[in-house]
Amino acid sequence: MIVEIILPIPVKKTFYYKISDNYQFIPKVGNLVEVDFRNKVLVGIIIKKFKKIHFTKPLKKIRKLYHNIYLNREVIRSINFISSYTCTPISLILKLFLSGFTGDEIVENAKLKQKITEFTGLTSDQNKAINDLNKIQNSSFNVIILNGITGSGKTRVYMHKVLDTIKKGYQCLILVPEIILTSQWVEEISNDFGLSPHIYHSSVSKKKKNSIWQLVNLGKINIVLGTRSSLFLPFSKLGLIIVDEEHDSSYKQQDQIIINARDFAIVRAKHSRCIAILCSATPSVESFYNYKQGKYKRITLTQRINENPLPKISSVDMAREKKIDFISNDLKNEIHTNLKNGHQTLLFINKRGYAPFVICSKCSFTKICKNCNLPLVLHNYPDSQNAQLLCHHCNFTEKFSTLCQNCLNENNFIFSGLGIERVFEQINKLFPNAKTCYLSSDSTKNTTQLNSILKEIVDNKINIIIGTQLISKGHNFPFLKTVGILNIDNLINGFDFRSFEKTYQQIIQVSGRAGRKNIKGNVYIHTYQPKHPVINVCKNYHQDEFYNLELELRKKNQQPPFTNFISLIIASKNDNNAKTFIKKIVSNLRSMFKKIIIYGPAPAIIFKKNNRYRYRVLLKVKKNLILQNKLKSFLTRIVPSPNIKIFIDVDPISFL
Repeated sequence: MIVEIILPIPVKKTFYYKISDNYQFIPKVGNLVEVDFRNKVLVGIIIKKFKKIHFTKPLKKIRKLYHNIYLNREVIRSINFISSYTCTPISLILKLFLSGFTGDEIVENAKLKQKITEFTGLTSDQNKAINDLNKIQNSSFNVIILNGITGSGKTRVYMHKVLDTIKKGYQCLILVPEIILTSQWVEEISNDFGLSPHIYHSSVSKKKKNSIWQLVNLGKINIVLGTRSSLFLPFSKLGLIIVDEEHDSSYKQQDQIIINARDFAIVRAKHSRCIAILCSATPSVESFYNYKQGKYKRITLTQRINENPLPKISSVDMAREKKIDFISNDLKNEIHTNLKNGHQTLLFINKRGYAPFVICSKCSFTKICKNCNLPLVLHNYPDSQNAQLLCHHCNFTEKFSTLCQNCLNENNFIFSGLGIERVFEQINKLFPNAKTCYLSSDSTKNTTQLNSILKEIVDNKINIIIGTQLISKGHNFPFLKTVGILNIDNLINGFDFRSFEKTYQQIIQVSGRAGRKNIKGNVYIHTYQPKHPVINVCKNYHQDEFYNLELELRKKNQQPPFTNFISLIIASKNDNNAKTFIKKIVSNLRSMFKKIIIYGPAPAIIFKKNNRYRYRVLLKVKKNLILQNKLKSFLTRIVPSPNIKIFIDVDPISFL
């Protein structure tokens, strides 16, 4: 017998191998096989079988057939669809599915015996939402937006559906946006429901990944909680997918293979004929649009646990502050009051490091990354031993020196802008008797460290919390009264057409950390645009008004979701090669596709990254399936020369 297989390598072709006729197992489409390929041993998947095919050269025999391990029809259909949609070779999508499989034999553990408990004491809102979810059958494809205000108990609602799904013999997958948050979800699920989900993400050991991969494939595991990589597990009887914080940009994978895990979750749910729940207090505009179009269902939670009111949101016009400072007098007074009354304050600033860039006051020299031609960010200042300059795009670092290498003057660097470390420094000076901490991806390198800090916050052992967006996701701080948002103008005035959406989501999410437990919360937004319409809808909590206004604006400008964007980036170590190649692509596009709007080519905003010069083209395509398929077919046939890389991003969320 001859089998056609796909291997997880970056080539757009299949390969043929022989299987002995007297092999003890009959292979089937989807079976995994181990083969010799160019002096390597690789694992691939059978996609076709033939009794006989004529070849001019002898075929190699497969080394091993994994008779009880295979990718089922749902997985294969999902791989094919996402490959076509994202213009990514099937072999590379397959590579993601096989990344957790090592081929080592495992002991087939039985399903975990878990003491499943029902949680009581629910609000009327939660009970209604649970009843609405339970009316939807696991064996039918549906996408539900679970849209609840912050603190309304969305997790407990969807966990009841998880319990119901497990009892019916189906498997469940819960996606969360960040590795560092998985332990918090697990603790809540374990304590309240008696479930012990298997954790799966990129930092899990290879041995553990392989065990989970095989047990999921054999149907021996009924619940997995993980980041986007867990979506590439080969579930055998998938009945429910939860995408928690579905609006979060972390679900978009930007490296190597560009894919949106939230959208792929919906694809897998469709081909599994099961339910996908998109959970968020601030759904994406695309999800809200699909609800308005009748494609998705929506279940809302408008009541907070314990009937606590949402915090009052106020804007502070920083132009009217008598003394130009990073913190307003109103917020300072509120912090003093909170310290006196034993309440906590959270200051939110979405800038890592101490200062976004440093510049010499004598000669205007700026420290630039040698790989990316972007300003280096100052970290760990004023600690002279550990102060360093860091590139946030390629991770290049160099020790910070007060000597300007251009004019050779010393101690003349100006630190421009405001980073979280600088806020931390200033807060310690303003409130020397308060216990203060800051949370960012730099300060919390592992889950243990983060959990230790979070426990101190929950136990009210920390007075002032300073955090980046890491602190805005899903945390419940019972003693937090006040939130200060310090740098929202940077986001609201961004060049991205999603700037208003991101601003709205960020304000509502971080504001929702306040006033959770018998405390009336309040929020201060520092801004030079206090009357901006996005800030106004946030202050009034007019969610549907925001989405309707945003959709109206995007329709007027013919932006997603009313059209589709496809981004092309050409990168090369040779500037001229990249420029010439992308001009040729654009010339062909203009001659072949008259109905497509083409922006560019132009240097990318990050023109040089990792020593490669980058040029961008943005394609605006009407909602026309035939036209889109023709365009994607053209894009996938582009063959770059060896010194050029091409990145195709369908539905981009980053324009850097």
